[in-house]
Amino acid sequence: MAKQEVTYQDILQQLKLRQFSPIYVLMGEEPYYLDKLTDYFESNVLSEDERLMNQIVYYGKDAQVETIINEAMQFPLMSPYRLVILKEAQTLENKNKLDLLEHYLKQPASSTILVITYKYGTIDRRKKWIQQAEKLGVVLESRKLRDYQVSTFIESLAKSVRLSIDEEATAMLIEFIGTDLTQLESVINKLNILLTTNRRITTEIIEKTIGISKDYTAFELVNALIAKDVVRSNRIIMHTTSAIQQIISVLFNYFSGLMIYHYLTNKSKDNVVAQLRINPYFVKDYELGARNFSKMQTFKTIGYLREYDAKSKGVNNPSANDLDLLKELIYKILH
Repeated sequence: MAKQEVTYQDILQQLKLRQFSPIYVLMGEEPYYLDKLTDYFESNVLSEDERLMNQIVYYGKDAQVETIINEAMQFPLMSPYRLVILKEAQTLENKNKLDLLEHYLKQPASSTILVITYKYGTIDRRKKWIQQAEKLGVVLESRKLRDYQVSTFIESLAKSVRLSIDEEATAMLIEFIGTDLTQLESVINKLNILLTTNRRITTEIIEKTIGISKDYTAFELVNALIAKDVVRSNRIIMHTTSAIQQIISVLFNYFSGLMIYHYLTNKSKDNVVAQLRINPYFVKDYELGARNFSKMQTFKTIGYLREYDAKSKGVNNPSANDLDLLKELIYKILH
């Protein structure tokens, strides 16, 4: 039977119970969870007095794997554990030197906790030392969240600090910040400090405290387009501060979903949420879009978005600026 994939929550729970493994390999495209776990190791495994002699931190670009292994083989002084951390392992001068860990892991020091973080990528799981690490300890692959998962992440963050957040406010944060989990956490923490009485995050609160203007976002442009509101659509593109490629990305995500919606035989709310992987709040937007954009119009719109995405990157566009491109694009979508 295949070993069940370990999660961030699994590791954190084990650490809080002080159930330590001899090695942790924390890798993946999403740095948020890697940083959170590394911070926990540094701050909570050893006491302040124990850290002085038993906590060693190296950074990839300045580290030698041989030195790290030597440190891992040492006995702790006046402490039950020795903690050795290699951060930013992806910046090692010779990443293949990590293969030297194969020999160490055949008989790792029982009192050493070795932590290796490898950001923005993964280590080949076919490597023998990684396979040994999975048998002896913990290997976490931290993957980027998909767009539909980010709203749950934001809601969980807010709940963890006893805040609530409107669905529209969640969508606004995703549009402007995207899937940068660290920045999203920073925004929620800021709001946690500012909202001392009314603990509900709304679009108005975000506008006031974060400086995002709801009236001229790509999210509002979607609403204007699916309502076939020509005046509001043009007003938004004249005043928006969003980059053209960000706007096109938001529109493309919506109209791609609308095409799927058109072909659903079961258009119940629950099925739409499951098939499009969206928050239930946004089902109404697809219902409205389907009334105002036929299958063929939706298909053509997706084509326009692909065309103008290429033009915004300089393909078949010798001179038009971003605003002119947006005006052309919105005209084609609405006519």
